[in-house]
This record gives sequence, C-alpha cells and structure tokens, in this order.
Amino acid sequence: MSAAIATRAQAPLGAIMRQALKSFRASARIVEGPTEAYPVTMKPQKADWGRVLRARAGVATIYFPAMATFLSWPLIAATVLDGHMGQF
Repeated sequence: MSAAIATRAQAPLGAIMRQALKSFRASARIVEGPTEAYPVTMKPQKADWGRVLRARAGVATIYFPAMATFLSWPLIAATVLDGHMGQF
C-alpha cells in the first residue's frame, strides 16, 4: 500500500475521531450544569420528603418481592422437584 493511499484511508478515521471528541466535549458541558450563583433574594426550596418517601416505597414494593423471587427460585425448584427429577 502506498503512502498516499494509507494517508487517504486514515483521513476519514481522523475526521470521525475529531467529530466524536467534539460531541463528547459538548455533552460534557451539558452535564456540568449551570455554574451561576442564585440571587440572595431567592429562598431555597424545602425538601418534599413525603413525595420522596412515597416514591421510594412504591419502588420497594416491586423491587424487594421481585428480587426475593429471583434469588430464591433455586430453593423453590429444589423443594418442588425433590425426588421427582425424572418424572417431569
């Protein structure tokens, strides 16, 4: 492969890498968030702990039974199939 062909083959890859780096930097700037200070006249909002606890309780009512079922299925299967492995 000649040097001209090798350079031409690498040029698109370099452009793609530069574009990916630019988009990564742009997305990192978005994630950083605002850096300005809030005015002194603005009062900080109080935390809505009732809403937070209700949301966490809703997640917990699904998560813990699902995880208990997922993690205990071998014990349940061993109990159900105890001595009956060839019959099912």
